[in-house]
Amino acid sequence: MVITVKYWLVVLTLCGVSVAALAASQALTEAPAGFDTPTLVVNPGSQSVSNGIAEPVGDSFALDQQIYELSHDVNSGLGPVFNARACSDCHQNPVSGGASQFTELRVGHTDANGNFVNPIIPIDDGASSISGRSLVNDRAVVPEAQEHVPDTENIRALRAALNTLGDGFVEAIDDNTLLAIADQQARTTHGKIHGEAIEVPVLEAPGQNRIGRFGWKDQHSSLLSFIGDAYLNEMGVTNRLRPKDETTIGKVTADPRMCQTI
Repeated sequence: MVITVKYWLVVLTLCGVSVAALAASQALTEAPAGFDTPTLVVNPGSQSVSNGIAEPVGDSFALDQQIYELSHDVNSGLGPVFNARACSDCHQNPVSGGASQFTELRVGHTDANGNFVNPIIPIDDGASSISGRSLVNDRAVVPEAQEHVPDTENIRALRAALNTLGDGFVEAIDDNTLLAIADQQARTTHGKIHGEAIEVPVLEAPGQNRIGRFGWKDQHSSLLSFIGDAYLNEMGVTNRLRPKDETTIGKVTADPRMCQTI
């Protein structure tokens, strides 16, 4: 996918005490704002306004928005299980890239030691199943692939889709800055409040790790990793970073479907 990372982001909220402490030792520059990305059925992106950052040759804010608002169907890799047909379906309030009123379902249970266990979700009248993740997709391209939560999964949570405007700035933050903020928070509050920085794999750079910053659990450290994961889990569209669907029931395309763009 050709979404330029400087555009689509969550605005990272940092502890005021920590930011003030860091500002004392380094000059801070305000990040450009002014996103205006109305969602249009005709000529998507044609009335959008950039925030003034230089755009790469052959790429543009409007082009990125067109891809962001592209609706998929089974012929372009949608499903077999999915939550939405386009990025903007879940990130569009009040403009493309914004937050969402939509939620996704996460379920599971605990074992005898109190550890969380991912569910085994039956599909196809119990003849098959989806496992290895807490996500349960709301939709499917055929009835046989529709997921149904068994009563054994008594831990259930709804999570709202996040704002993505400004995420490019978050991606650009150096790991050492995030580590310094967490350390400063711990020292300022005597360990009572502090961020937990975790290292996670960079999907597009095998063998490399980076401080996580995207997703509800900071499970991704780059926008490309986040996008590849979202394409599979939210739309069922496979790609070079997530090349295999959760099930083959109802599938009509080969994997990975979007290797040429993501």
